[in-house]
Amino acid sequence: MLDSDTQNADSLLHVEFYVSEEKEYKGQPFVRIIVPGDKTNVVDQPVRDDHKERFPRQWLYFTMQGAEDNAAAIGTPLTLWNETAPETFSKSQLMELQILKFQTVEQLATASDAQLQRIGMGAAGLREQARQFILSRTKVSNNAEFEQTKRELAELKEQMAQLMAARKPGRPPKHSED
Repeated sequence: MLDSDTQNADSLLHVEFYVSEEKEYKGQPFVRIIVPGDKTNVVDQPVRDDHKERFPRQWLYFTMQGAEDNAAAIGTPLTLWNETAPETFSKSQLMELQILKFQTVEQLATASDAQLQRIGMGAAGLREQARQFILSRTKVSNNAEFEQTKRELAELKEQMAQLMAARKPGRPPKHSED
């Protein structure tokens, strides 16, 4: 790993593999690499082996999708955030971020200050709201799992109490064979 890649900068990129429709490259797999928030910095070229190694999850997703709808990113879609909490993340904010190629809440939550500058006023607050949304979803998930575990434990205690009540005290008599 490069010293400069200690923060895994590649995880901040929007990477999509697709099949080219251009006459010259028709049917050939291509990769498009975009820095979310920077529509001027786009790499769009035929796929090489180093792309497959550098972005293995996106390549796997592309190959498993059969080249259909390959632009989907891994993470919590921004549309889910808008549906879940429209009061904190509006439809207009969603559309603006989609134009800038942000697709997931995680991409926004981990966006750099340079990426946020491209979004404009209020971007730092939006990043913080994205982080809070991820935390709240994690807490809700953990709470649901905790409640389920408590219910299962209560059931097991009840079953154990029933078994103990049905059990006869002492050791069973030893049968002798004469």
